[in-house]
This record gives sequence, structure tokens and C-alpha cells, in this order.
Amino acid sequence: MRVGGMFCLENPAGQRVPDGSAVGGPAPVSGGGYLDTLGTGDLRLCMSGRCALYYCLLDLKPEDKKRIAYLPAYTCETVIAPYKKAGYTLCFYDVSPETLTPRFDRNLIPRISVLGLCGYYGFSSYNRDFVGECADAGIVVIQDITHSAFSADGIEGQARYIAGSLRKWMGIPCGGIALKRQGRFTPSLLPPDEEHIAGRLSCFEEQGRVLAGERGASEEKASGIFWKTEMRLRGMFDAYGSDGLSAEIINRYPYQELIRRRRENYRYILSQNPFNPQAVPVFPELTEGVCPSHLALYAAGREHALTVLARRGVKAAVYWPFHGEISLADFPGAAYIYEHIYSVPIDQRYSAAEAAIVCEALMSL
Repeated sequence: MRVGGMFCLENPAGQRVPDGSAVGGPAPVSGGGYLDTLGTGDLRLCMSGRCALYYCLLDLKPEDKKRIAYLPAYTCETVIAPYKKAGYTLCFYDVSPETLTPRFDRNLIPRISVLGLCGYYGFSSYNRDFVGECADAGIVVIQDITHSAFSADGIEGQARYIAGSLRKWMGIPCGGIALKRQGRFTPSLLPPDEEHIAGRLSCFEEQGRVLAGERGASEEKASGIFWKTEMRLRGMFDAYGSDGLSAEIINRYPYQELIRRRRENYRYILSQNPFNPQAVPVFPELTEGVCPSHLALYAAGREHALTVLARRGVKAAVYWPFHGEISLADFPGAAYIYEHIYSVPIDQRYSAAEAAIVCEALMSL
């Protein structure tokens, strides 16, 4: 692929990447950089976003006797699984296809104990007044920042817990972040699972060989390693901490350049207007302070769009496949999103030249 595919292991700011012997070492949180932008509180680095969210729920459970969580119907299995494992009953709110805006039901405020909140693809369009009403009613707000980690408004000030993953933003073995705004986490983190980290590093290594054009290397092999590692994580996740290598990368990563490049690429594609019924932008404006994770699009026929883009050298992705926890007939907004949405990369690996390739591919649809 000319644009898209998995990240390689990062080597930001020219530092020497530690060899495998460093994996599993301590995970320092201090050192400046991106983590300082998250604000005050007890910050822990975890093995994945799934592990980070579960860690937050383990901390909350002793005081939450009701344990009823209100989550978006359009979400990832990664978000739902920690709530289920922590023993929460789930109810869901619909999401409008227009700018992925949550459709909250105020009648549920007396019933729930947790509001699960998130932005999408860097954009946060939820009703902050509703979030305030929940917080005032004693409902604990837990925000997943996996999609909004680098946006100026991506961290909700009324959330008690912040959890998410940076693994969609850069090439790191572990990317989980857990932040408790007031007080300290009570549970201890488990050491990172070495087999999981070894699988992630093996995936990065194979992807590096692909980009170097080495004989026998393939994106299929890299993808196979990734999914084997990912599916194992889905079955055994727990409150696992991060490794030292990931912590070092996060602490030293030039995140402001990440923000600048992603915004430039997104803005360039908007300016070229390559859109059509197979590529309708979910967010047709790039507002100030937003750092997009991808360019999210709707397609009248998504499989056709994905196939054509791949032929043009652009690897698009679907976030997320339907998780099966709801009846889609009850959530028409989410049903439309699941059926039509896909995204193309605009990340910091790419310049205007690659953004032009994406435009040409979208026009060809």
C-alpha cells in the first residue's frame, strides 16, 4: 500500500530504541511531553485501552453499588468488554449519523450510575450540558479518549476517569492511558504480559520489512501476527500495566508535529473536494483545535469503496464492526453508521503528496 497500513515501531526525536531486553521494565510517567496535557490526577500507563478502562472500573466498583452504565450504541467491543467483565449492566444511547452526535435520554439519569463518553475520529459533538447534569446527579463520567486524545476539546473536564489508547496514533507496543482526576487509584497494576508485547514487536518488525521491500515480507504476515496477538488480548485482558519502551516513546514523542501534520492533511483533502456518494465526509469542516485520527466517510456501497481504494494504493479501515450487544432496529442512527462508515488515513507519516494520492483515489470512486 502507498498510503495506510500498520505503523512501524516509533523512534521519535532520534533516540535509540531499546532492544528487547528493555521490554517489561518500569513504565515511568513523568518526563513532560504529551502526558502533561492530560491535566492533574493519578496517571497510569497500561498495556492497552481495554486494560486501562478495566483498571478504572476496578477502582470505581467498590463505591458503585448500582453498576449500570450508559454507553454509546456506536462503539467498539473493546469498550464494552471491560464493563461486562467488571459486572456492569449496560444500556445504550443512539448516535446520529450527522457528525456522530449522541442522542442522550434524560429520563435515564435516575437509573444509571456511569456515563460512558467519547468523541469520534478526533471530533467531540456530545451535549456537554447533559454531561453536567449527570455529574450533578452523582453519575460517574468515564471518558474514552482513544479517538480524541490530541484534540484541544478532547478531554472532558467533568469526567472523573479518563481511559484510552494511543496505539491508533503511533507505533508503540502498549498505549493504554488511565487517569483518575481526584484521589489515587486503589488497585495495583499487573506487570505487562510479555507474550503480548513480543507479538506486537514482531508485528512491527514484519511491517518494517514490508516497507523496506525485503523479499518474503508481506502485509498479510504482519496482519496475521497483529490479529493473533489482538485476539489473544481480547480473551485474557486484565489490569495490565505498560512496558518501559512504550512509556519512553510516549514521553518523548513530538506530539505537536503529529497534530500539525494530521490537520494539514485533513485540510488539504477538504480543499480538493474529492467527495461523492461513495465518499461523503462525516465531518466536512475541520474546526479549530481538532486533531483528526482519520478522515471518516460514508459510502453508499462500502465494500465497493474499500476495494477500489485498495486498488489505488489506499488502505481504508472500518471502525468498528457491529458488536452485537443491541438490536439495531432500536438504534437507527447507529445502524446506519455501522453499515456505511469507513475511514482513510491522514496521519503524521504522510505529506501533501500522499494526501493527493488519497484525493485521487476518492475521486475514482
